[in-house]
Amino acid sequence: MRSPGSFSLGLPFLLAMAAPAFAQDAARGAELAAEHCALCHDVTAEGAAKEYPPSFASIAGFRTAEQIYARIVFPAMHSGMPEVAFYLLGKDEIRNIVAYIISLEK
Repeated sequence: MRSPGSFSLGLPFLLAMAAPAFAQDAARGAELAAEHCALCHDVTAEGAAKEYPPSFASIAGFRTAEQIYARIVFPAMHSGMPEVAFYLLGKDEIRNIVAYIISLEK
C-alpha cells in the first residue's frame, strides 16, 4: 500500500527524463516538424511571434531545450496539444525537433 502523497509517474515519464543531451540533427527536426507539427504551429524560421499555438520561432526565444522537450512529451499538463507526440515519435526524433526549434532562436 502506498503512503499518502506517494505516486507513480509511469514509464513515459521515466523515458522522457532520460532524454536530454540535445546535440541532434536540426535539419531532420525541420523535416519532422513540417510533417507532424505544422498543422497547428508555424514551424518556419520566419514565424511571427504568437501565443497560441506558439510559432517555433517564438518558442525558441523563451524556452530551454529541456522545457521544450518536456512540453512535447507531456502536452496535457499545459496546453491543448495532442498527447500523441511521444507515441508517434521516438526520443531521437523529438530531440531532433527540439534541436530545430532551438536553432531558430534569434
